[in-house]
Amino acid sequence: MPALRPKYFSDGVKVGMLLKKLHIRPVAKIQYTFDPFTENVASIRSVINCLNTKSVLSSSVALSKINVQSDRCEPKIDVEFSDGHKLIFKTEHLKASEILEKLLFYCNQKDTTQPEADVALTKMSGKPKGKKKK
Repeated sequence: MPALRPKYFSDGVKVGMLLKKLHIRPVAKIQYTFDPFTENVASIRSVINCLNTKSVLSSSVALSKINVQSDRCEPKIDVEFSDGHKLIFKTEHLKASEILEKLLFYCNQKDTTQPEADVALTKMSGKPKGKKKK
């Protein structure tokens, strides 16, 4: 009998799973800044590729700007939400799945179009009101 091992997903599989749930409705502006000649820019390039797909872009009217610099600057993503809050990802030591996971978390927190949770039903609320049988 083979030993039971926990199931680990590669970064590409995690990104694919996150893209199915990802929306950027509350985002007003995204700005990417990186130097392509330095190390550790693969994650920001992957995030740019993921966030510029048709399915993600159709969920928002966010303005996207890419600044490619050659001054050995640290790669970062500046996200500005429609309510004025800003979020900065310094992506040098992050994976693409980690960036997308946190972005999805903050977008879900700031999204106002999500429906409210249903009221919890109790035992008494489901019974019809009337006379008790004797």
